[in-house]
Amino acid sequence: MSPVNLYPKKYGQVLLKNKNVALQEVLLLGDISGRSVLEIGPGPGTLTEILLQKGAVVTAIESDHRFYEILKMKFESQIKGGNLKIEKNDFLELGGGNPDFIIGNIPYHISSPILFHLEKFNFTRSVLMVQLEFARRMVAKPGTEDYSRLSISTALRYRVKLEKTVKRGSFYPVPAVDSAIVSIEPNPVKWEYSDELTGKILTEIFSQRRKKLKNIIKNLPEDLMDKRADILTIEDLKKILEIS
Repeated sequence: MSPVNLYPKKYGQVLLKNKNVALQEVLLLGDISGRSVLEIGPGPGTLTEILLQKGAVVTAIESDHRFYEILKMKFESQIKGGNLKIEKNDFLELGGGNPDFIIGNIPYHISSPILFHLEKFNFTRSVLMVQLEFARRMVAKPGTEDYSRLSISTALRYRVKLEKTVKRGSFYPVPAVDSAIVSIEPNPVKWEYSDELTGKILTEIFSQRRKKLKNIIKNLPEDLMDKRADILTIEDLKKILEIS
């Protein structure tokens, strides 16, 4: 059975066929020998196989029952040996955990929910494959073309690096866009304001991004009045939240 038949469109995911790219993803995690790795959506097990070869103790979360059954057969000996656990589940339904690392080639259409669901886990480093445009917005700085609500929301939580652009020909079926590998580490400085209030303010500002802040938020400090969303910094956001 071909990979395209195994992955229906409802999963919004394509399969990485380039094993060299998969190896690069795993190497970006660092030294994983004897360490715990949570894998999101292993599919046919391309990353899983390399993770096991590198000595990791892997928990693979797979929601597709067909891949779940394939993985159980393919890695039967590793499962019996205790180096691999396969859970039939949706990553977004997991309540959290303490893996050393998290890795996955994730569906484009749920990249944002997955990114922010990482917060529920106490991990050292994560490596994800995402759509290139999404990756650029994740790492964008104030004043750049790709800067968005995603950019500042990501920066509040993580340190992110766009590690490598991956051409669409590395996947099957070939998607309409290129992808990128990003590395993610939790921000050591805890954000002091509630997610609810922060999200509310960011929505107000970025939904009216062409307006000056003084036309969106009342009682602003003088130095923020003429700014717009596209140059909003984290320090600016703090000032706004202090008066909200």
